[in-house]
Amino acid sequence: MSSLLLSGSKLDINNQRQSILQWRGLLFTMLVSSLAFSGYMASMLGWSNFSLTFNDLIQYWFAFDESNMTHQILATLRAPRAYAGLLIGASLAVSGLLMQGLTRNPLASPSILGINAGAACFMALAAIGIPLVSAINPILNAVCGALLSGVTVMLLGGFFSSRSHPLRLVLAGIAISALLVGLTRAALILADDMAYSVLHWLTGSLSSVNSEQWQQLWPPVLIGLILAMSLARNLNLLALGEEVAVGLGSNIWLTRIVSGMTIVLLAGSSVAIAGPIGFVGLLVPHLVRPIVGHNYHLLIPISALVGAALVAWSDALSRAIAFPTETPVGVITALLGTPCFILIATRRS
Repeated sequence: MSSLLLSGSKLDINNQRQSILQWRGLLFTMLVSSLAFSGYMASMLGWSNFSLTFNDLIQYWFAFDESNMTHQILATLRAPRAYAGLLIGASLAVSGLLMQGLTRNPLASPSILGINAGAACFMALAAIGIPLVSAINPILNAVCGALLSGVTVMLLGGFFSSRSHPLRLVLAGIAISALLVGLTRAALILADDMAYSVLHWLTGSLSSVNSEQWQQLWPPVLIGLILAMSLARNLNLLALGEEVAVGLGSNIWLTRIVSGMTIVLLAGSSVAIAGPIGFVGLLVPHLVRPIVGHNYHLLIPISALVGAALVAWSDALSRAIAFPTETPVGVITALLGTPCFILIATRRS
């Protein structure tokens, strides 16, 4: 009788915890959605040499006029940049979340495991006219660089072995990143007249995003986000342990391969357009997990929202700090992300 009462009390406690997480997740989703939308508004209207008002944005949405100069500014200069910032933030956050879940390493992110460095290195090599690299589409070029560096790090870090260690994976990522950064700097020395623009791009910037780049960005990112959502169930099972996941019918190798392809697609596409923007993939999962729990069906979309809000506001702040001069977005995310990550680490310890 006492055991039945005890099990009943445990079920009540679990139900209460689930309801609390659901309410916290709902409130957090509403807050982050409002932040993402306000960041989009700030990116569309804020800190411009032209007078842009909310009424102009409403007319641009519902009564676009090609002869209207304000509408043309919003359509050609502001909208591609604002939409790209939202998608890039979402893709970096989701790729970091997938890496941390796949490797079971809280330090895993596209920047630490060399994926960003690989994509940036291939883009820098294309800028100096390397024949095989410069002839490829920029998105495909960055994805190839991210794939090559990511696979190399995973092989050296023992990711595919039965006794992989998280620290070994991080050390392999640091080593490969250092090598790729050295190659990127060598490419900058050889770039001559393009050195400044490549260096500015390497800091992470959305200032040069145009309609053509936006059209190249959204298809691979959309595919990557759909693939990430399709992996939610398998990642939930993988979090219980490989033996449990296999016993429940999950294909571990297929999960790893599809997850790796998704990470490379999301991170590589983002780096190709905006350069290596750090801390988004590392920080966002740590912010979301304590609030919504460890269910990837919730973690993936909410992390995408948080990443979109973070990059959108970072882009707006990049124009506000030293207007009319722009500060690279990667600098803003580093300034915001470093103290937040230190705070999270100290609270956990």
